Amino acid sequence: MNSYTTSLRRSHHVVASTLAVVLGCALTQTCLAQTAPDAVNHVPALRTGSPVVGGVANSLELPASMQPGAPVATGELKTSGASMNLGMKMHGHWVIDVKNPDGTLVEHRDFQNSLSASAQGILIGLLAGGFTPGDYMIAMGAQTGNAPCVAVFQFCGIAHNLTTSPATNYCSAYYCSGNLTYGFNYGTLFSGPYSFVMSGSITANQAGTIGTVYTIYNACANVPVGTNPTGPLAITPAACVTNTVNNWVGPLSAAAITPVTVANGQIIQVTVTITFS
Repeated sequence: MNSYTTSLRRSHHVVASTLAVVLGCALTQTCLAQTAPDAVNHVPALRTGSPVVGGVANSLELPASMQPGAPVATGELKTSGASMNLGMKMHGHWVIDVKNPDGTLVEHRDFQNSLSASAQGILIGLLAGGFTPGDYMIAMGAQTGNAPCVAVFQFCGIAHNLTTSPATNYCSAYYCSGNLTYGFNYGTLFSGPYSFVMSGSITANQAGTIGTVYTIYNACANVPVGTNPTGPLAITPAACVTNTVNNWVGPLSAAAITPVTVANGQIIQVTVTITFS
């Protein structure tokens, strides 16, 4: 009986961990490696816990729509034939509001994206217990030219905690704020409607445009990045956030949008709402 109870509790932990990352993922591209220096076209990259030190690698497998200079696709991203197709759809509804310092709205933009095949590896790892979920952040950059934020790279980062992963992987190179908040909605007595909401803001430190957006995850495994997990990992989600060994960090969503123009000193407010249908 004790063995059964222990197994059942472990199963519940795996399912809860899976939902935590699924809801935070928002839901497209593969984890990306990086080496070559290219500050303008740098994209969030899969790292093993060290600070970002380079730009886009020659081996990046970005889809054609995300390549520099490619036509901008707007609206809801289409999933490939290999994407999850079990009669359920996951939606990432993004809202970007640009405001003046006095609070007046300058521009409002909203768009959708959804889960693609490249995110399935992390979800399988969570179901199998090979990954433990950590924390999340949002990143925004330009397609060409300047982004509204600049540090080492021209990227804005909105993190939940600047002192833990994934912020520690990116915010030494990105211009970041630390005010990302989460809202989990289950409905009355777990009856729905269900949603997960991430929301935060950052003030531009230069004039530029937002043309690419990412939702970034942090997860922990029992193997280094790029190697298939081999079994369950005995680490809690809370410990994963501060873990620096076998720390998987990268984008689970990405979208190219019609560029949003932002002036120096304007406030960028972002909300991502994850739902199912």
